[in-house]
Amino acid sequence: MPGRSCRSISIVLTMGLLTILGDQPGRAAEIAEDALRATVRIVGGGKSSTGFFVTLPAAAVGDKPRTVLVTAAHAFDEINGPKCALVFRAPDAEQGFVRKEVDVTVRTGEQRLWVKHPQADIAVIGVDLPENVDVQPFRLNQIGEEKHIVEKAVRVGSDIVVPCFPAQVEANSAGWPILRKGSLATHPLTPLARTPTMLVDYSHFGGDSGAPVVATVNGEPLVVGLVFAMLRITDKASTTFEERTMHTPLGLALAAQAPLIRQTIEAWVEAHRQP
Repeated sequence: MPGRSCRSISIVLTMGLLTILGDQPGRAAEIAEDALRATVRIVGGGKSSTGFFVTLPAAAVGDKPRTVLVTAAHAFDEINGPKCALVFRAPDAEQGFVRKEVDVTVRTGEQRLWVKHPQADIAVIGVDLPENVDVQPFRLNQIGEEKHIVEKAVRVGSDIVVPCFPAQVEANSAGWPILRKGSLATHPLTPLARTPTMLVDYSHFGGDSGAPVVATVNGEPLVVGLVFAMLRITDKASTTFEERTMHTPLGLALAAQAPLIRQTIEAWVEAHRQP
């Protein structure tokens, strides 16, 4: 009898564990889709980059909820002219999606309309979302804070996803981002003043700059960084008649830590706060 009791307890515990684990893949897919829906491609001046939306509550802005686009500052710097195009996805009559480009003004004359972080490669600009597109911005409380690092909710080895547009490639004709997976590769991530950036272990390409690095914390998506560069090694070879320079990617991206994203958003809010 005691043996049967122990075996019954073991079966119950195993079934309970399987129930918990069995629910994780579904939730992970939902978080990945949330990250994709918040992300757009930025096109302008022959350049391509990635950006993501964040909704700011009325209490933060002072009048009504606002939406900002966050990306790498060099993405806007490299755009010649006053406008860029954002690639959205619009639902169609066949329960699918179609690609929809929308122009956004980023400069008025020589005046830039975005706010740049003073030290980090991060830019924030206000955007009015068009109607009839499938977009779901991150909430402000889904942008990581320093407490997430201090409390080790985010740490080296944490699994992440990166929705992006590597080498100007879109996932399909509807313009969706490509979802990459990887992990955080830097330890330690504190103190923030000494480690404003971190390495992300995933195959990074040009066009990914501005992409959010998204972890799962307490069952919710949390933006923990913003991709702005890749790591590579450079080799040079020369012969009597030829000189060659070869760049080899290391499969590592350099990302600004999320508290710096928050600082840039706060700077945009201060510049646009209504009295």
